Amino acid sequence: AGAKGIIHAGTGNGSIGKAEYPAVEAAQKKGVVIVRTSRVGNGIIARNGEANDDKYNFVAGDNLNPQKARILLMLALTKTNDPKLIQDMFWTY
Repeated sequence: AGAKGIIHAGTGNGSIGKAEYPAVEAAQKKGVVIVRTSRVGNGIIARNGEANDDKYNFVAGDNLNPQKARILLMLALTKTNDPKLIQDMFWTY
């Protein structure tokens, strides 16, 4: 539908279920940036912790909840759609 980014609000460490991977990969092939976040009360989303972020080009949401990650992703996408640069922004801000 023209989305440039998706915030995945998973459990625990931002887990993405096996059944979700085909849809996530299809979105990425269209240039959509995927950010893993979590709805749990506290903790961080560790890079390459629950998912192989390097393999799938996911962005780990670090300590941001899905709502805050959405705002940062919207701002980041005004500058770049490169997941590596966006990951740096998530670690910085």
